[in-house]
Amino acid sequence: MEPSTIFQNLNNPDFYDIPVQSVKILQTHISYVALTGRYAYKIKKPVNFGFLDFSTLEKRKFFCEEELRLNKRLCPEIYLGVLPITKQDHKLHVNGKGEIIEYTLKMKEFSQDTIMTHLLQKGKITEKTMDELCDILVDFYSKDIRTNEKDSYGAAASVKKNIDENFEQTRDMVGVTIDKDMYEMLQTANQKFFSQHKAIFEQRIQDGRIHDCHGDLHSGNIVVDKKINIFDCIEFNNRFRYCDVASDIGFLAMDLDYLNHPYLSSYLIIDYVRKSGDTDIFSVLNFYKSYRAYVRGKVIGFQLNDPHVEEEKKKSITTLTKNYFRLARYYAELFSLNLVNHGPFIFVVCGLSGTGKSTVAQKIAIDYHAEHINTDIVRKEQAGIDVFERHHDQINTGLYDPKKVDETYEKVMEKAATILKKGGNVVLDATFQKKNTRALASRLAKNHHATLFIIQCVCPDDIVKQRLEERIKKKSVSDGRWEIYLNQKKTFEPFTSEELVLTMDTSDASYEYRMEFFTDLVHQVQQVI
Repeated sequence: MEPSTIFQNLNNPDFYDIPVQSVKILQTHISYVALTGRYAYKIKKPVNFGFLDFSTLEKRKFFCEEELRLNKRLCPEIYLGVLPITKQDHKLHVNGKGEIIEYTLKMKEFSQDTIMTHLLQKGKITEKTMDELCDILVDFYSKDIRTNEKDSYGAAASVKKNIDENFEQTRDMVGVTIDKDMYEMLQTANQKFFSQHKAIFEQRIQDGRIHDCHGDLHSGNIVVDKKINIFDCIEFNNRFRYCDVASDIGFLAMDLDYLNHPYLSSYLIIDYVRKSGDTDIFSVLNFYKSYRAYVRGKVIGFQLNDPHVEEEKKKSITTLTKNYFRLARYYAELFSLNLVNHGPFIFVVCGLSGTGKSTVAQKIAIDYHAEHINTDIVRKEQAGIDVFERHHDQINTGLYDPKKVDETYEKVMEKAATILKKGGNVVLDATFQKKNTRALASRLAKNHHATLFIIQCVCPDDIVKQRLEERIKKKSVSDGRWEIYLNQKKTFEPFTSEELVLTMDTSDASYEYRMEFFTDLVHQVQQVI
């Protein structure tokens, strides 16, 4: 049966096994999905991309059944069954009489507004959502039984096969959605990673980090309603689903970065590491993020060859694809830092209260596998109190007495020194409003042969005031308030010409600005190693 015939029948209400008033059709490069209001019907296209083969009716039936079985792991209430599409008297029906000419996967329909991608655009996904999602995923991975077959897919040779296939299958995209220099840079960076870090893949296997995962874990496959449902896992190829959990988690973290939620992305990784104990994920995280961004660019780019995709949509597809390849390059630049011998890095992320330095510091700590040291936390640890205990002391009193402030900075440097001695990177998160505190960081870098980078976060007063007022209502380690911010503005000691500072205006929340800033930072790091 020609796919165009199936496509034409999807709009016919009489085609379905239940009464239907209206139909909305969605499609990807491998399937059609008909939304009928109560149920959704997914039909696989008769395509063969090498890594995916739906070319025969028997194969499409098998993979429909696999999709049903595998997705019941994370959303059993949505996936209902596999039904035949039949032909009788030249008419097609779902679960009708006559010759079976196709199969469809029947699911409960959910509102498109509950898909995480849409909720992210509306600012309705929070750290609490990430907490709940991590609980589900950590439990999901922990219940999976380790096997030799699954482990084999985590080996360097198996992962390299996927990477090489990506470059082979995007060769025709060079000059269309990815320029030649970027293509060659990514190819070279990946080859170097494999040649220098084969042992890392083996260690991940030994640590039991290879599982039967979801395989396509991005926000478009997550429903957030009364409960979280993760749907549409990879069913068509075991080697894309049997993978390192870093590849699965890294996919979602990459997707959050792409959708301009870099701080939720960082929080996701921090929460996952805390709950799973997988502290070694950072050895491969940027590598897998780059891999997943490239896969996304490749897969979306396949739609450019689909005759059923309108020309106007193809323009937006081209833009999307280019942006994914650009993000893949950013992550490749990050993991390439570990392919060169260099000393540790110290990132001083400073700024007045409410300017967003802690969220920026958290992002940098994840990107560069650095220990995040926050003065708000150290201060309260020193005092022997809970880090979330509020202390709205008068300026220069209590926990914020000048002597205690100095002691806090000294403790921060002491903690940082311990990490630097082991060759680790650190992010120092504090106001650093006095020259003497910044001098401590300079001395620390010199003593440990580390490279110092200073990032100053700035923000307009009205936005700072709004942030601080909202922060007081929430659980926070910071005691920052509007009156403290105003005092800090008066007492902040300007940077000298000798202090090389990269300034970030955190009020500019655009993807382009953020991407340009973090790309500039990695380029600065590259220049000194």
